[in-house]
Formats: sequence, C-alpha cells, structure tokens
Amino acid sequence: MAPRYDELAVTALRLNPAAPIERDYYLMRFPGRWKEPLRRLAKARRGGDVASIPIASLNNAITALVPDCVVTLTYAGRSDDDQDWLLAYRDVNPAAIFNVVTAWVRAQKGAPEQISSTLSQLHASDLIWTPVRLNLAATDQRAHAMRLLPMEIAATLSRPNAQCPHNSLRFLRCPSDDGAEIMSWPPERVEDQTPFSVKIGITAQTLPTSNELLIYLSFGVRRWMPVRGKLAFDHGHSVYLAPTVPYLTGLQNSRHFGIAKIKLTKVTDSEGKTSYLPRWDDSLAGVLDQIGCLSRLPDPQQLTDKPLEYLQRHGDAAALVYSTGMLSSEKVSAGLSIADREPLMKWVISELAPHLHPAPALPREKTTIYKGLSGISEGTIPAGYLGKVVGPRLTVELLTDTDRATQYALDRLATRLGATLPRAEQLDEHESLIDLGPLTVGIRRLETPTIRADLDRNGRRLQAAVEDRVDHITQTLGNAPHPTVALVEIAHPDAYQGQRRADDPKFAIRHGLACSGRLSQFVTPVADPNRPARVREGKPPSDPNRERFAAAVDDLFRQLGVRPAPLPAPARDTLVRQPALLALWMIRQNKKRIWGVTRQVPVAILIDPTGQYVQVRAPEVSWQPLHTGLIEIGKRYVHADLNCGPDDVARFIEDALGEAIVAYPDTLLLTHAQNLRSVWGSLANNRIELDTLRIGGSAPRPIAELPGLRHIRVRTEEDGETPECYGVSGDDTGQPKGLWRFLLPRVYGSTTGKPSTHSGALKGVSKIVSAEHDGKPVAPKPKAQVWNPQFIELLVAGIQEGSGDKPEHWAALAHDLRDAAPYVRNSTVLPWPLHLAAQIEEYLLPTTITDSSSGT
Repeated sequence: MAPRYDELAVTALRLNPAAPIERDYYLMRFPGRWKEPLRRLAKARRGGDVASIPIASLNNAITALVPDCVVTLTYAGRSDDDQDWLLAYRDVNPAAIFNVVTAWVRAQKGAPEQISSTLSQLHASDLIWTPVRLNLAATDQRAHAMRLLPMEIAATLSRPNAQCPHNSLRFLRCPSDDGAEIMSWPPERVEDQTPFSVKIGITAQTLPTSNELLIYLSFGVRRWMPVRGKLAFDHGHSVYLAPTVPYLTGLQNSRHFGIAKIKLTKVTDSEGKTSYLPRWDDSLAGVLDQIGCLSRLPDPQQLTDKPLEYLQRHGDAAALVYSTGMLSSEKVSAGLSIADREPLMKWVISELAPHLHPAPALPREKTTIYKGLSGISEGTIPAGYLGKVVGPRLTVELLTDTDRATQYALDRLATRLGATLPRAEQLDEHESLIDLGPLTVGIRRLETPTIRADLDRNGRRLQAAVEDRVDHITQTLGNAPHPTVALVEIAHPDAYQGQRRADDPKFAIRHGLACSGRLSQFVTPVADPNRPARVREGKPPSDPNRERFAAAVDDLFRQLGVRPAPLPAPARDTLVRQPALLALWMIRQNKKRIWGVTRQVPVAILIDPTGQYVQVRAPEVSWQPLHTGLIEIGKRYVHADLNCGPDDVARFIEDALGEAIVAYPDTLLLTHAQNLRSVWGSLANNRIELDTLRIGGSAPRPIAELPGLRHIRVRTEEDGETPECYGVSGDDTGQPKGLWRFLLPRVYGSTTGKPSTHSGALKGVSKIVSAEHDGKPVAPKPKAQVWNPQFIELLVAGIQEGSGDKPEHWAALAHDLRDAAPYVRNSTVLPWPLHLAAQIEEYLLPTTITDSSSGT
C-alpha cells in the first residue's frame, strides 16, 4: 500500500539570523554622464522616443566576460544620475570593464559617425570601484541581497574542493537570467554518447506580506549534443564555453561558463551558390568580435559536426545544448527524479550551513470544497442546457480530409449530443439537421482544401499571405447566421518547423473563421499506430486517433462556454454559498510578429456559481457569452496596435469587479501574479495588503466595502518564483496531490498528482547513480521518463472576515478548481477560470496558436 504523505518538503532555504552573511564587496556605479549619448545611439538605431538604453545586452556581455561581477542595474531610464551597477568580490580592472563597454558600443547597429561620437563621450576614468561591507540579512540591504545571495551560494557550491557525494559531482558557475546557476562538469556519461550535466538554479524570493528573504532551488539536467544533429532555421542554439584563459587581459580566470549562440546563416559562395551554415550569432559574439577575440571561440562548423570532441576537452571545452527535435530520438530525458533531487538538496544544505537552513516541511491542509472533481466530464450535454447557452440553432462544420477523420469527429459529437448522426459518407456541404427539441444542430462537411492549405507567401510578406487567406475564407464561407463551430484537419506541427514555420496556416485559418463568425479547433490527420492497440479487460482497445478527435471536438464545446455538468455543491461546513468566479488576464504580444503590432489587452472571465454559464469581457467589449465574446475580441483586437497601460487596466478592473459583485452575492476574484502585476502593481509581494484592494492610483479600499468579494492571488514557477517539492513520510518520498500550508498564514501551496501522460515516470529511477530494486542492482537510466509536480502558490489575499470566512476554505476552493476544467483529463496548472481566460490568447496571438499542440 502506498504511503500517505501528510508533509511536503520544499527546496527552500531560510537565512539564519544567528549566522549572518557579511562580506566585503566592491561597488561600481553606472556613470550618469554616459546615459544621454547612449540613449541618442539607441534612438538613432531604433527611432522614436527612446526612454532607456539597452543595458540588458551590455549586462549580458559583462556577466559572460567578467563573471566575478554581479549586475544590480537592470534598467537605465531617463534619469542622468549615477546608479549602482556592479558588485564584485575584488576591484576588477576597470580598464577591462571599459573595454567591454566600448566593444559593446561598436557592436551596436549604428552609423559609424554615431558610434564614434558616442565613444568620444565615454571615458575609462568614469568607472570607479568603491569598497562596501554588506550584511545580506539586513532589511536595508534587501535589493543587493536579492542579487548577491544567489551568487554567494553559487560560489560556495562551485569551490574547487566542493564535491557532491552523489556520484562525486563537481560544479561550475554559469550565466543565468534569474539569480544564479551552477552546472556539473565534466559531463556525465560521455563515454555512452548520452552526455548531460546536472544543473541547480538558485533564486532569491520573497513571500507576500513578509520581509523575509528566501532562497529557492531548482534541479534539472542540461543535455548536450553527442553527434551532428539538425539545427533550427528560426532560432539560435546555445553553446556553453569554459575557457582556460580569460577572454580579456587584466582579468583572473574564474570557475565559470560563458554562453554564446550558433545559428544557421545564409551564405553565398564564390560561384553564387547559397547554403545555410552555422555561424556565431548573438550579441556576445558581436562584442567578442569587436574586442578581437572571436577567434578564441571554436569553429562553429567543426563544433556542430563533432560536438563530442569538444565536450571531452580538458581545456577550452565547448558544449552544444541539445533541444527537442535536434536528433531523431532523445538520448537523455528532461528533468531529475526525486531519487536525484533529494540527495542533491541534502548536499546543498550541508554545504551552506550554518548561514542557511532548510524551510520546514509543510503540513497538509485537509479541507475540500468541491468533492469528486477530476478528469473529463463525460456523457451527454443536455439539449435544454445547450440551447440556453447557444440559442435555438448551432452549426458544426467539419473541414476534414478523409472519411475516417470525419467519422471520428461524428462519433464524439454523437456522444456529446446524445443523438444518432449521419455517417461520414452521407455528409456533404449541405447541413444535416438534427432536432434535439430545445435546439436544432446542423452538421455539414466542407471539402475546402484551399482553406486548409499551407500559406502561399510567393515572395510576399507573411502578413500579406495571412490577409489573403482571411479574405479567401470569408468570401468562401460567408458570415455564419448563428453560432457555428468548425473542426479543421491540418498537418502536424512538425510539418512546420525550421524554414517552413511561416507556411503554417493555423493562425490565418483561425482568424479568417473568426471574421466569418466561426469558432474553430484544429486536429491532425488520422495516423496508423506504430504498434497494436493496448487491450484492457472490460474496456475498448485504446485508440490515439479516437482520443485526439474527441479532445478536439470537446474543445469546440469549451469555446462555446458549455460545461456538461454543473459544479458540485460545496462540502458541508465550508462555504455558505457557492460563489461566482471572476478571472482577470492580460494578453500581451510584442511587435515584429505577423501583424507587426503591440497588444496589451486585459480580459475578464465571469462564471456563474453553477459553472455552466461563462461570460467574457474586454475593453470596449461588454459582458457577453463566451462564444460570441471570443469572436468579437478576435475581430476587434487582432489588428489593433493597442497597449493598455496601468490607468486603462485599472479602469477595466474597476468596471469588471463592480459589475460582477452587483450580479452575484458572492464572487471569488482570481489573479495571476506574474501575468498582472506589471500593470497592477499592488499585486506585487512588497505592495499587496491583506483584505484590501488598491487598483491603480486609487486609495486602498477594504474588501469589506465590496460586498461578497474574495480574492486569491496565484503564483506559478516562472522565473523560479515557487520552490520545487516532494512528499515525505518517514524515510519515504513521493509525489502527493494536495493543499499545503506554506510558511505564512494565508499562504498555501497546491500540488497535483501525476498525469496520465506521464504514467511511466518512476520517482525512484536515477539518471546518475546505480540503485537497488527488489534486491537487484539497477543501472542509471538517462532516458527514463521524469515527472515532478509544480508547486502553485495560493495567497488568500482577501476574505470577508465579518461573514465568518476561513482562509483555508477559499484556498481549498482555488486548489479544487485546478480539477474543474471539464474537457481536460488531468489537473491544470491554473485554476479553471484563469486557465479559461488564458486560452483567449488563441484568438489574438499568432504564436499562441502556431506553437500550440492543443488538439493535435
């Protein structure tokens, strides 16, 4: 019998006040007098009004070439004041740093005279180190500690004499966008041509309403290319470099990796023939070229041809990172199981004592609100309810290529509608009408290969090809006179990789169908299985085609806002009333995509207490049923260069909240910290106030003044903002599902069970060391499937204390809602209303639908 886990270990460390970390550092400030010439250079290159200099790329060059420095300035805006910029253990030669700065300036894309003018206004004498002593546990040093603590930990764990007993691993530091990272070196299993390194990510984090600084650790693998593979055409490939001699004179060598990128580049030879060859291609390579040491990097062609040779070097090693699709089959699976993460965590704890100690195991919160939620809500959708959601008429259009594909779709439709439907061969472009009493459903099959065909760019810009397809769809199909959904059979995403990425027609098809008043979902063609179907006693043989088409048809009902069965009633002695559910989401897209516009659009989802009536709202789009709102939002905003700022978002939130609490006596507001806090600043950890709402520049407002409103803020693992976790029960470890009380009142953690897609993942299989199973030795298994639960932080930010609310009840409700998506077999990362709101991006963002494998 599997053990019950009533405690959850988290990979979080706390500072020990009795053993503070105090260090002498050197501080360098970014010269304010440099900012205006650098802004002018950026303006000449980018045009428009430039408020800041592109300091991120300069910081990346500093981090890679002067690894003993920590960057503390991530944004240099309009101010011309000096700002704290670099911290280091010693006063690194300022001339070396100035050489990086001037090389970075020369690497910018600007006119030669503009570059020369900029350089003439920068002087090495402006760079000065000042000694400082910092106590990293002091609250007034919080900003510096957020950057320095990860570096301190990485330096400790990568000392020359530091060795992890788990297979005698030794680590080197490597660049990281967030915090710090160390990586084991030399790589594991080079002799088997399955090379990989263990990586440990280190970030400093805070909890809401607390001043305490925490360290979160993440564990994984970085997989290396052992042989020549397939390079992508549309993005670069990272290469980790371990030089034995610093690239810059005047610097000491460091136990640190640098990173550069290789990308396929179009090259024309002397005979006029073109080919694509690997070349160094990123900002660091440009800086190295200007410094004069680009030749120190390996020849990119030789590196991609014989990557294993460079991996095995003792000096000036180079490692080409493997990513999915570069080889025909994976040599090493992603991730590390508990069998490897637990001993690594124990080693880290021992190395960092006494300055840091592990956070205590989290106790289980045993409250449940919605019992019985899990998996797909099977069965027939009642016709009376469906008619209330969509009206008296619904049309289903099948843009399928074969009778087999059409029949799979019809089988699922028959189950959901509870009706006998025509066979695939009986359908044509004319609707077959199915009378369900409260509504009539029309089904037709459209043989429209020109709608589903690859985009025909024919030398044109991608946007023009998309617009032509949209016009073709609207002219061919005309406007839908009533709610209409379309299932579109289309090639697998693998068919649109590399140079063919821009041929992918999915976004053009979706937008064209939306412009004609149709919701849509895609499905890949029927595929013959590679092996016989698995037969289970009492169950029909498994059929991946049937499951895939069923999921695609179900997604059409999801877009209609249909839930087959209502949410259950709250468990006894928990919530007095079932609340309505309100989710806010910010849709973002930068320029230089298909439409060349910027989008920052807030949307809101409002679900009635039963879960069966879903409405959507956006700026200039009033509350309306999801199925009409998706089309309206897609039509209105896909072309718009709309960038809603904090004031616009504040007005939208005020309106959405006010309308929701008027409509229902109880409402749960769900927000996602990483998605919203850039425009709703009071969601940030250091600004959020319990039982209070501050929207925009308005004064804080007690939530008690907003009748029936409660608020849960969700935080996910992006940027290392939540720790990793595993269940503990005595000496046993596992992957339990549950709700857990985190380190502070009102803060909880939510974990889910292992999904069916990872049923083969075993917690006790190690990639690194041999183990024993049933008394027999088991060799390391680099290819073994790995799954680890994501720890989702739930802050009960607002409750109605005067109504007898208990925080654990509302946290449990948010946790239960991760199992509430009616057409998803496994738990979702976000609670259902937020999950539904995030999916609206499919109708606005080309990359969301192009990159998505949903329904395929």
